[in-house]
Amino acid sequence: MGWGEPVHGTDTEGKEVTASFGYDKHEGHTMLADGHKATEQFRQSDQHDHYGPGKGPNDNGTSRGQYTGQGS
Repeated sequence: MGWGEPVHGTDTEGKEVTASFGYDKHEGHTMLADGHKATEQFRQSDQHDHYGPGKGPNDNGTSRGQYTGQGS
């Protein structure tokens, strides 16, 4: 229950990104970071930005500067 394995890809500008998508209690949430990061590094809270629905802290979003692409 929680988060899928991080995946590597590219954004619409061709920049490398790492993403993980929530499920169960984290359904609709996404962790996102610039670059291709190792799983252990990426999962540290200061190594990704968090996007999601709701009214939690920061509207369930963070802006740590780890993702600088479209929609950040």
